[in-house]
Amino acid sequence: MAILFDHLVNVSDKHRRKIKPMLESLDDTYIIRTPVLTDRTPAQVVIEGPNQSWLFLSCHDSKPDEKSLSQYIELSNKLREKGFSAIKYLAVVPNHTSTTDFFYKPTKGVVILDREDFVVNGPSLIQENMIACGDKISDFIRSEIVSESVINAECTTRHPIKRNDNNSQLKSFFLNYDQEAATKLDMFDTDREVVGDEEFSVRLINGVAGSGKTLILINRAILYCKKYPEKNTLLLIHNKPITADITFKFDKYLGKKPGNLSIKTFHSFALSQTRIANSLKFLKALFDIEKSTYSLEDILSKNTEIFLKLKLSDSQILSEFEYINDHLIADETSYLDLERQGRGFSVQQSQRKLLWILYEHAMDYVRSHKKGYLASLYIRELCFNSEGDNKLEKYDHILLDEAQFFFPSWLELVKKSLKSDGQLFMCADPNQGFLKSKLSWKSVGLNVRGRTKKLSYSYRTTIEILSAANALIDLLEESSEDYLKPDFEKMAHGIKPKVVYSGTPQDEIQRFLNELKFCIQHGNVPLHQIMILCSDSYSPWDLKRIIEVNVGEGSVSNYMDKTEIENLTGEKIKLVTINSCTGMESGLTFVLGAGDLLNKHRNLDLLEDEKDVVRSESYRKLYVAMTRAGQNLVIFSTDRFPDQVTPYLDES
Repeated sequence: MAILFDHLVNVSDKHRRKIKPMLESLDDTYIIRTPVLTDRTPAQVVIEGPNQSWLFLSCHDSKPDEKSLSQYIELSNKLREKGFSAIKYLAVVPNHTSTTDFFYKPTKGVVILDREDFVVNGPSLIQENMIACGDKISDFIRSEIVSESVINAECTTRHPIKRNDNNSQLKSFFLNYDQEAATKLDMFDTDREVVGDEEFSVRLINGVAGSGKTLILINRAILYCKKYPEKNTLLLIHNKPITADITFKFDKYLGKKPGNLSIKTFHSFALSQTRIANSLKFLKALFDIEKSTYSLEDILSKNTEIFLKLKLSDSQILSEFEYINDHLIADETSYLDLERQGRGFSVQQSQRKLLWILYEHAMDYVRSHKKGYLASLYIRELCFNSEGDNKLEKYDHILLDEAQFFFPSWLELVKKSLKSDGQLFMCADPNQGFLKSKLSWKSVGLNVRGRTKKLSYSYRTTIEILSAANALIDLLEESSEDYLKPDFEKMAHGIKPKVVYSGTPQDEIQRFLNELKFCIQHGNVPLHQIMILCSDSYSPWDLKRIIEVNVGEGSVSNYMDKTEIENLTGEKIKLVTINSCTGMESGLTFVLGAGDLLNKHRNLDLLEDEKDVVRSESYRKLYVAMTRAGQNLVIFSTDRFPDQVTPYLDES
């Protein structure tokens, strides 16, 4: 059965009912597309067939004139100017008595067909009129008609690491058909599906690491903004580094960002909504969230007796406060009845009652604090304050990157920020964990059943790197219907990830510097093709200083430094923490401090039920770090990988 995109939405109903079954009868070597952008529509339907063959098709109520064929003629002229043959155009017309070729100078190739004859003999007529093309013609046609599938070479790690800097010679790549279909889901108003009493449509793309989820989001955002310039679109990113990286790519490679597209981190978006909803009682000024620090000692100063009865650590208490806010637990009764999952420590009912008293006192303290406002609290109050809903900025289309890391409160605010007929489009990697606890999309009010597309093929990385990363995840033995097994067929082969073991952190950093200098000085790897990911035991600022002493002043961009990411050049080494590297990628990736994650769950201060949660979180973080690598991955560790993973590694 042919791959049929977009349901032939440009073909009128009376023609569509006739020809759609015939087109679907073609085998799966045929791709049937509807051009999305009206200024790139040489025909209602574009057919791509076997051996890179192409054909244009439109249904007309009467014999077409030159004006109605103007975009086809324009494209044909471009093809001829480049020395290519024109692609044929089938004009299907009801009650046509003969088949003739139209000749329009300087092009020819329009074939008139009777609709009833075409319905019966369509497959053979399509096959005999397909024009076989080479790579250059096919790439040109895709760039002209399916521009949303074009990937700039510098926006992907699909090409091998270049040993010298010859970026200008790198060709563009194209999304595969699954990625292209995901990009265009619900792109036409006639395709929109809202189920039951839902106010907006929702779509989920589940993809393994490197399957192109971020590329899909960027391309979809651009395409949607071009098709609907009157509609407001918001692309929400999980962290600052990838937001900065996407903004940089727009500036250098993707052209001017559409005026109706906003790209923000979630917290930047939430803070702007807080400022807009100024009717909220707690809003007295613009809050300086990042500089706000709260001493647990200050918060609990009047509640020492409760604190002592709880027998919980400071970090556990603060974590529980954040959990209550992030999961929109409304009141004490709801908290007492809650089935706490994936928390890493147990809390008895008697402790919960004390915790709720402490929570209310703590939040009152935070509200009255003059230096800032707790992010999880103002997001919670935005979600619960229905009076401020009509003051929130509303969007026609919201796209979420790394949606598996969005808390229930985040998703609730996103839903509140959608117009009543809006569209929510989410990309997620279920293998990285979901919402930092064992939740489901249904539990957060999003019905994705039957509206999820899976991408199991990774383009970013190699079989060897992804196999090693998955071997680590397999150790968790967590059963989930959302777990996505990668498709290793046709993936590129490479070399095993290299693991360098050191006895001390000092030895680790010295060995890392030696490896880095060798790659740059002897391997001739350009700086911009290198990324360094570090664990919490390293300060990115200190690490940048050490690297530049050894490699050269101005050679590193610290993606954790707000000032630096506002002035990216793209010609430096990327330095990111492991906690903030989701969505990032690079051909050559170094991971520092892996031992911290491998060993974290062995902390003697952890209870047994905490160890499993910490182990799961640590392994998933390391999985994310490993899958940022395109072709080469070098890991530095003071602790050995589990025996089940070592066969996939080159250890030294």
